[in-house]
Amino acid sequence: MSFSRSLLIAVTLLSLSAAPLNAQRLFSVEEQTKTVSGGKMRAADKALWYTRGGNLIIRWTQSFNTYYTISTPFGFTDLYYPASNESTTLDRQMFNSADELLYVFAEGGAEDLGLAKQDFALKSSKKDGPYTVRRYEPRKSGAMCAWAELVLDADALPVQCSYFNKKGKVITKTYFSKYTTVKGFTFPMRVTEISYLLEKNDSTVRLDTYKNLQVDVPDEMYGFHVPSGAKVVDMKTGLKAMKKSAK
Repeated sequence: MSFSRSLLIAVTLLSLSAAPLNAQRLFSVEEQTKTVSGGKMRAADKALWYTRGGNLIIRWTQSFNTYYTISTPFGFTDLYYPASNESTTLDRQMFNSADELLYVFAEGGAEDLGLAKQDFALKSSKKDGPYTVRRYEPRKSGAMCAWAELVLDADALPVQCSYFNKKGKVITKTYFSKYTTVKGFTFPMRVTEISYLLEKNDSTVRLDTYKNLQVDVPDEMYGFHVPSGAKVVDMKTGLKAMKKSAK
């Protein structure tokens, strides 16, 4: 075997072995969500563990009620409720990893907040001082959202994203701030969303604050799965039990 052929094989093997290491980066963060609507405030806590190219594990805690979701890269999500040792599979329309900001940023979607994967197409881009303002429109007609406006700062990081209906009224407006960088991974530690979708004369405000961002730090939670002895129930039964316990 010639030296050049041996070198080619060695380089190929190294590239193949390096790819999984890059794909398997680990990201974890803790999140507290406060939602104000109709004069009432609700609070919930989440802890997220995401393996890039792998599973997204979330521990949800609200009113002393704890449950877990395990989402695979194939789009399937299992919900596990430890209080009753029950599990169910959620509908893809109900829960999607792409709805989680940690997933979006970990998958390199910061520059467009994953709009392209949501089937939005970039229609225009303009400068406004140090900011770049981009307009996206859904590829399919008939969507509730007529267009989205994304504002990026000088570092190409999103600082604001707004969705508009066909009448040009804002559906939701989201602000991203307090960016931090850990091992080359940049993430907003504060997100404020104002939604006008449900209330005609009022708005719903949600504040997400993050802490303890860790990158490439091993944790047994990355391998969390539904216990083999868990009782499998249909989605309606599982969600009903969760709602009842949360009251």
